[in-house]
Amino acid sequence: MLRKWIVYWMVAAVIGFGLSGIAAPAMAAETKADAQALDDVVVTATRTEQKMVDVPIVTQVINRDDIELSGTIHIGDLLAKYITGHYGKYNGLYQSAGLRGFQTDVSNDINGDVLVLVDGHRIGTGNTAKINMDRIERIEITKGPSSALYGSAAMGGVINLITKKGYGDLKTGLALDYGSFDYYKVTGTSGGEVNDRFRFYLAASHEDFDNYEDRYYGEVYNTDETKTNVGANLTFNLTDTQEIRIGGNYGDLTGGYPKWKDGEKYTSYDEDYAANYDKSHAYADLAYNGEFFDSRFIWKGVVYYLWDHNQWFSGDPDPDSNQTKYIDETIGTDHQFVYKMSDWNQLLVGFNLEYLTKESEGIRNYEPVFPSTPGMEYESKAAFFQDSLDVFDNRVNIIAAGRYDRFDVTTTRPDTGEAQEFNEKSEVYDNFSPKLGAGVKFFDELLRLRANVGEGFHSPGANELSADYISDQGRRYQGNPDLKPETCLTYEAGFDVFHQFGSLQVSYFHSDYEDKIVQEDIGTADEPVITWKNHGEAEIAGVDVNLSWKIGRTFDWPMDLSLWCNTTFNTTKEDKETNEDLLNISDYEVKSGLQFGYGGLGGTLSYTLIGPQMIKNYDSYPYTEEEKDSFEFWDLTLRYRFSEHWEARASILNMFDDYVEWVRGYAMAERNYRVGVTFTF
Repeated sequence: MLRKWIVYWMVAAVIGFGLSGIAAPAMAAETKADAQALDDVVVTATRTEQKMVDVPIVTQVINRDDIELSGTIHIGDLLAKYITGHYGKYNGLYQSAGLRGFQTDVSNDINGDVLVLVDGHRIGTGNTAKINMDRIERIEITKGPSSALYGSAAMGGVINLITKKGYGDLKTGLALDYGSFDYYKVTGTSGGEVNDRFRFYLAASHEDFDNYEDRYYGEVYNTDETKTNVGANLTFNLTDTQEIRIGGNYGDLTGGYPKWKDGEKYTSYDEDYAANYDKSHAYADLAYNGEFFDSRFIWKGVVYYLWDHNQWFSGDPDPDSNQTKYIDETIGTDHQFVYKMSDWNQLLVGFNLEYLTKESEGIRNYEPVFPSTPGMEYESKAAFFQDSLDVFDNRVNIIAAGRYDRFDVTTTRPDTGEAQEFNEKSEVYDNFSPKLGAGVKFFDELLRLRANVGEGFHSPGANELSADYISDQGRRYQGNPDLKPETCLTYEAGFDVFHQFGSLQVSYFHSDYEDKIVQEDIGTADEPVITWKNHGEAEIAGVDVNLSWKIGRTFDWPMDLSLWCNTTFNTTKEDKETNEDLLNISDYEVKSGLQFGYGGLGGTLSYTLIGPQMIKNYDSYPYTEEEKDSFEFWDLTLRYRFSEHWEARASILNMFDDYVEWVRGYAMAERNYRVGVTFTF
């Protein structure tokens, strides 16, 4: 508690320092900050459209050009190339994204510690491999607790996927890509402004590849993937200040996942293993944006439906003989109201309502059985606020935010199997999350000092709180109604330099992670009992350094050439109870690249370095903890636009054939190639 108040006073001190330094006229810098960087508008950190330099919380942006020149086919791979934070990539469309030592949950996004949004609302999955990349215009990433505006699961930060809305002239595009391992993709897009009242964007694609090969272990059998995506945004301008948008996406995602031969890791893969999966995903939303009273009052509201399907077929030799299926469905609505009380004070208030159900099924030897996890109902209600102050001629920016969440969770019977005993129970709990931040600009916005502090939380799941049953295998599960939410208090301080030749952002962060929810066996060999408890404390601290240098502009070259480098040094990552390093957090990460363009030619040469980290070795029981070595790889993507209508591209991924293993035991592909062409009319 003492540390929390010290942190809040630190933020207040930054505000006070800024006020004292700005009471006198600001000094004018010889070179003004880069206008493009200063005017870049971001929305995720404050839920309102503000210039990046006016938001005292660092927001990293991946724009459409970055996406096209990345050479990646998964959102997870894209984030892993540009954003520091632990990335967990397994075989079989199974990818988690990480920020500041926390990760998404690939099976159920509400159980994650990093929140993934699409156009500002929950997308309904923490598995980044499921997300359609064709429709993404830009991605905004905010690191650090964001529960004050977004609620549960936003402890490590927020990843907001902003979709294409069809601005500009009407265009239709047809694309064909081909690559190693029999990879191919066919894409069709169309969109633009039909008239002053209607615009749209449509995208459809089919993507497929066969088993890939690893540098050391040969063909990785059963790693094929097939993805079909269809999505759209339709926007109707009711008046000059009011619009309605209808959007959504459906992805049919199927494939296989491999198995080491005879269960011996790092030998060879089993050619006869035939397990597969269906991980389809969909969402739909209806959004309203309206401005009133000369834009002093703004109402943004959205109603959304989320559907997430996870089904594994794992029988041997017939995959259909053993199955597990979970389907999550969510209906939600989110509304926010912004009132510009003055030129320097803006108040935001809003609310969020969600109702989620999980259906679960199991099959063993063709017979219905009790699945690993029962069903659940998850009802949440939330109210939030934020006050933004831009004072002293907009040289001091202050935000204060908070959110109250109330949850009603129920463990429900699965759709298959007969439990020896099953009692449907409900539990209710609530949580309040605060945040405070401040930024102070000097030298005509060339330099900014900033600090912020906030608390994030992760809500306990229904099973963890209200389970009360004996499975068909005789194991009792008892929820713990006294569980506290996992919480993370983070304070951050840093500075930014914005210049016409580039930018530098340096941040120190420190997180106190408390009440981690862990499973515990409290029974005996004859009467096994599983429950959940809050486990101790942990500490995560480090330094983020984000550098961008516009080399071409610096030397007045006729070509565009820029260097970027995003680096994180995790100086502390300690479990306070065991005094051991936390698992799956690298000592350091470097994500860097050189992007260039001249005429119709453009490209990106990128370099990724992941430092050593402590991991759990599951090769034998009892499991052991050990250090996983660092690894690195290079990618190159080139693009040439022949004319207004034709574009060709080519990628060399893992150029130097390095051994890439994001998660121990899951070797990634050797050097591979892709080429493609697009015709637009």
